[in-house]
Amino acid sequence: MRLLCLQHDEIVVIGSQRIAILGLYNSGSTVLAGMLHRMGVNMGAPFWMTSEEDHDKNFYESWGLSRQVRRWWAEPLAEQRVPAAERIGFLQAWMALQEAARPGPVGAKHPLLSLCAADLATAWGPETCFVRAGRPLEESVDGLCRRSWFPGHEIALQTRLWDALAAFERSHPSVVTIDWNQVKSNPLSAARDLASAVGLAPTEEQLTAAASLVRAPAPSLAAA
Repeated sequence: MRLLCLQHDEIVVIGSQRIAILGLYNSGSTVLAGMLHRMGVNMGAPFWMTSEEDHDKNFYESWGLSRQVRRWWAEPLAEQRVPAAERIGFLQAWMALQEAARPGPVGAKHPLLSLCAADLATAWGPETCFVRAGRPLEESVDGLCRRSWFPGHEIALQTRLWDALAAFERSHPSVVTIDWNQVKSNPLSAARDLASAVGLAPTEEQLTAAASLVRAPAPSLAAA
């Protein structure tokens, strides 16, 4: 059951399932968000870049939320531009809109949300499920370098996100980490673990669709 009410001119969302995917750039968070999407979670479509399934540029980031998050934290150094009160107000309104538009669990993903996880907890309530895409810092930095998104700022940006997540986890020990190596080696098992962590009961068809997001590695020349 979902109820929306006003308290002192603020939107308050009561009795819903809310999920936040946290992680660095190139940490595996896109795969986790895509898995949730395929298991029936409303991830706030339309998505930034594209909503086309199986497209390399579908990052499963809500277009409206992504636009705001990039305004809050200016890339490439993720410098804060908007105070917490404004961020929290938007997150409350965004959640209320998603739940009014479509019944069921709602999720959100964007690397810069790692800098305002505490805002999410305040805006969406203490029952919010936080899932971290777990991948070593060095690997995420290397991946960002390969993408050539923020040349010259990869280490500083990723380290900022890493430190923010570490601080949030110290105050919120309930954060669940899904390891990228597990996702790659056994995507079906990872999809089951993710569903269990956030309280979903997907069908086998949904689990298979979620696991199919992980592409099998290309065969080596030696094996060809």
